[in-house]
Amino acid sequence: MADNANSKNLCSLLIVSAGLLAAQVAQADAPCVVPLKLIDINAGSGKPPEYKLGIHVGLGGGAPQLYEFDTGGPGFWAAYTPTPPKNKEQWWGNYETVQTDALSIAYTSGNEYTANLVDTMVALYRPQGSGFAKQCESAAPVGVAQITAFADKKKPKKVKAWYKALATGKPPLFGHFYGDFGAALFPIMTADKSAGVYSVLPQLPQTGLTNGFIVHVGPLGKSKPTLTIGIADEELATFTTQLPMNPTCVDAGGAPEAPSSACPPYPNFPVGDMPTWSEQITYANLSWEYGKSSDGNGQAFSNVGLTLDTGAPATTIWQNDDLYVDSRFLRNPEGSTVPYTGDFKPKVRLTISAATMVPGGHDLDFYLLTGQKATVNQVSASVRGNDGGPTWSGYMNTGLMLYTYYDVMFDVEHGVVGFRPVKR
Repeated sequence: MADNANSKNLCSLLIVSAGLLAAQVAQADAPCVVPLKLIDINAGSGKPPEYKLGIHVGLGGGAPQLYEFDTGGPGFWAAYTPTPPKNKEQWWGNYETVQTDALSIAYTSGNEYTANLVDTMVALYRPQGSGFAKQCESAAPVGVAQITAFADKKKPKKVKAWYKALATGKPPLFGHFYGDFGAALFPIMTADKSAGVYSVLPQLPQTGLTNGFIVHVGPLGKSKPTLTIGIADEELATFTTQLPMNPTCVDAGGAPEAPSSACPPYPNFPVGDMPTWSEQITYANLSWEYGKSSDGNGQAFSNVGLTLDTGAPATTIWQNDDLYVDSRFLRNPEGSTVPYTGDFKPKVRLTISAATMVPGGHDLDFYLLTGQKATVNQVSASVRGNDGGPTWSGYMNTGLMLYTYYDVMFDVEHGVVGFRPVKR
């Protein structure tokens, strides 16, 4: 009887232990899902809608604030003032300054930041009742750009508005955000290149999952945007359209270029040790024409870099000598010779295509009839000027538009970007 009882007890113990282990594995393998907020930053202004995504983030234990979620922006840039007004508690909690005024960045919007590089814990939140619930947090402090100065060379009123917003306890960026939560996969380095500010997302690895994230937006106003951090195998298998990510290196500044002795690679992500990737995350073929089938009136280009940028409300083809739009496709073309600039005429059929890496999978084969609604069907042709943004050109920024048609997976660990059609 004693032996039988011991056997039963041992069996029960094994069952309980197995159950606990299974529960721990299930918990460890759960991805972090964070809601994103779709905002029309032109609402109430009488201007056409201009959509951005927001994400609630807390710094060093401070109260979470809304930041722009920007897959085209490198690093996390967060507004700061040492003297917030009485009606606004300090949103910066604990942090350690690494280098003072060591970072700078310029965006195509004209916004320019100077920042301290600081280390702090970063947590992502979802709204819950009148407050917030923490969804996940970095296991160790990560680098964040603490904005100390804001500039816009062409719009001094924006500069005054930024500092006034901080002084009155209001979000300074577009009237909604406290900075730019960049999710591009290369860093902005300090002037001496000894350190850099990187995207937070690959530095939030989820145990037992592929290091990466999935962005779901869906049809504007008809879906609930989310960010999923950590990719389960069964989730990865649903992305049957997969393309290789482009590498980059320090002197390329985020443009696609294989690292070499002449252009050393960026250091891997400080937490998680993941590799870096180009802002032009992959290559695709572009073409545009009138009508549903080619009759020789179109243009076609191969291996064009794609920037999948949630921070850009507009879809833009950034031209150079090898990628240009003929004036007959533009409504009011500007310029006396190629490359011309302007918006595409209505009902031009624009196609983005690429072959999938997945055996038996689905190739990327997306088309759009152009129109005049930003984030819906408006496509522009432009050239890089002295606008403070990247100097490289000859690529397409899809903007937020492509995310309304596809969930996009960034498998940072394996260097793969995936597309999964959404219901419309």
